Amino acid sequence: MPILETGFNDPLWTVAVPEQRTPIHSPTVSDVARRACVSRATVSRVLNRYPHVRSEVRARVERAMAALAYRPDAVARSLARRETRTLGLVVTDITNPFYAETAAAIVKTARTHGYTVILCDTDNIPELQAEYIEVLRQRRVDGIILGSVFLHDPAVERLIDSGMPCMLYNRRLRSGRGNYVVLDNLRAGRELTRHLLGLGHRCIGFIGTLAGLSSAAERRRGYRAALREAGVRPQPQFVHMRGVTPELAREAAREILALPDRPTAIVASSDRVALSVIEIAEEMGLSVPGDLAVVGVDNIPMAAHQAIQLTTVDQHLAEMGRLAVEGILDVIRDPERYRRSPLQQVLAPALIVRRTCGALDPGAALRGRRLRLPAVHKGGSRG
Repeated sequence: MPILETGFNDPLWTVAVPEQRTPIHSPTVSDVARRACVSRATVSRVLNRYPHVRSEVRARVERAMAALAYRPDAVARSLARRETRTLGLVVTDITNPFYAETAAAIVKTARTHGYTVILCDTDNIPELQAEYIEVLRQRRVDGIILGSVFLHDPAVERLIDSGMPCMLYNRRLRSGRGNYVVLDNLRAGRELTRHLLGLGHRCIGFIGTLAGLSSAAERRRGYRAALREAGVRPQPQFVHMRGVTPELAREAAREILALPDRPTAIVASSDRVALSVIEIAEEMGLSVPGDLAVVGVDNIPMAAHQAIQLTTVDQHLAEMGRLAVEGILDVIRDPERYRRSPLQQVLAPALIVRRTCGALDPGAALRGRRLRLPAVHKGGSRG
């Protein structure tokens, strides 16, 4: 680095001046075309993986790109093609095992299709969800997958109205609008309750998250429907829709289990809630399933742990994530088609019987028994 003389003898008064360097020339499409002896259009077709390029020409262009260390300008390509090869993913709580599992499946599936995923966590705050939607639109993502919608959700309704490709999963709008992939939640709640009724329980409680979420609301409806079908009158004091955090679920469980005539069984709207119920039951000196049967929904990995063995409904987490990505890519490719006929998929629940409901002996509980219910499909097709 050269030294600029300042006119002072003291070396402290010397100033370091950066050397002037020749700018490094980044190779361009024109450079690649010249080296490969082809047109710029041919280089562009190779970059965009057009099928009708002769193999020897493609190989020559690829050798030229390697020799020049050419790297395509992703920003320029996205502007030219009006796509960024990115998807937005909005979830409510990435620490929730359901969202962790489905997000992993979404990222993996997106990657196999050449897409990158931008993850946003709303903490179940509607205003934060609306803010993230706007941020993702400004980032020019090609589509948005939302696992965070509320039954009444103006921000998502506006997103659908805008024509932006979007896919809902796990939850849907009260209006029924939009593309979505969800579990048949009403049926899941009904089948869990029927299972407990079949084991002889008549005092069955329900602990859910929020009434403003389609998943919890529909599972509660299924619970009530099963009781009515069996001639059992639902007891309001046995039903709590408290909130989405484990702390609130534990609070609800403590209140229900402290009742003089407490339930003998609990339907939890998720496995995460069910684990909180089991924790409080044991804290209060109740054994599961001896004193209290507990069932949940989701079939998160922890549910099958040998020390827990939770009876649950499989929500097909990896499958739901995969279908959400494949669905949004279909919508991106043909938005007008799915604006006319939304892609709406409803997955069939699968009851998995384990130890916590009391139906199996200890040996059988370790294996679990899966009872698959017929698939249900509604709305637009993928054909």
